[in-house]
Amino acid sequence: MARPPKARNGKRLPPSATKPPPTNPSSENAKPPSTSPFTTPSQPLKTLLSTFPTSHIYILHLDPTPPSHRQQIFLVPLLFNTLLLALLSYRLYTALPAYLALFASILGYTSPASINLSSTPLADVFSIIVKRMATFTFDGLILGRYVAEWPIMFFWGGGSGAKNDDTGTGCMGWRIRIGFPPARREVVVRRSRRWAYNMSAVSHSLLENSEKGSGIEGEGKEKEMIKAAVTKSRLRSKSGLSLVDRDWDLHYTGMVEAHALLSDSESGLEWEELEKGGPVVCVFHGAKDEWMIWRPWGDDEQKLAEEDEGGSKFRRFKDLLTAMGREGLFFRWVEVMQYETSIEGTFTEERREKVIQVSRELFEGQGVSWDEVIDGIGGLDGLPGMEVTS
Repeated sequence: MARPPKARNGKRLPPSATKPPPTNPSSENAKPPSTSPFTTPSQPLKTLLSTFPTSHIYILHLDPTPPSHRQQIFLVPLLFNTLLLALLSYRLYTALPAYLALFASILGYTSPASINLSSTPLADVFSIIVKRMATFTFDGLILGRYVAEWPIMFFWGGGSGAKNDDTGTGCMGWRIRIGFPPARREVVVRRSRRWAYNMSAVSHSLLENSEKGSGIEGEGKEKEMIKAAVTKSRLRSKSGLSLVDRDWDLHYTGMVEAHALLSDSESGLEWEELEKGGPVVCVFHGAKDEWMIWRPWGDDEQKLAEEDEGGSKFRRFKDLLTAMGREGLFFRWVEVMQYETSIEGTFTEERREKVIQVSRELFEGQGVSWDEVIDGIGGLDGLPGMEVTS
């Protein structure tokens, strides 16, 4: 039997002194706190996300631009796709008789498209075949496959792209259903394009790696795509249609569904859910079978509103006018404000109303609605130069 060890002074140590310190099993198995920026959405937001296909990444935010600006932006694709639809209809009208004659000739009937091989030179036969093949290619491949897809997607939704889930609700249907609400009362739902179709890999890169502590600031194509899409300068000055690019499209069905839930008092979804903290990035976590959200602006937006409300409004005011192509109007308004505020005396409520009237006339003279722009920045309160001092 082994003897207990001796201490340096020669005395034997008690058995309890040689035992290892007790361990806490729960502390050994405890996981470090998660540093992932992704969180579980609220129940009302879950209700909205449950209507979205899980094959995309989504970005939700509010449109800050005035209705008149959105109407002008919408007019461009409306006229373009209407013109395309008219040209395609005309081509169908002129080409249909020729295709019917060719179909009758294939069935063995005599028609203007029939070729008499016994009396027609071989070179002419070859020329007719080449011309018909070129016509088939132009009508079927170029017009039917590519050109026709634009007005079809615009007016009726859908399209030939993989995993397209807006069939029945195109850009036209979206506008018919929700119209042009006031600024910050229109929900924008953007969805990823083909770069995020492999959602299992995207989910692992964004969610599982973030849970391990790498965070959203790490390297990765998906993270770069998202961070570029939620910059404050873009979201504060551009309408939803202006944000469509090669990486992000609009989810028209999702936007219609969002407005329907916001209009339903029983759904629990409120405007404050989308207003606080800026945009919301939504990714489906396949391993957990649930949606996860990330607010990339974090608390910065709330802090900015509390600490620098005036400067924030001033920047949004300039960004809105710049997005409308009216940057010169902004600087003209600044000159008017500098003149009015430089007059001696206190800035009373009467002088404030006079400045508002002068500003409204200035804007309307340029074809811009003063009231809509002010609604787009959340009102006049806190806007530099408009504070009543007495």
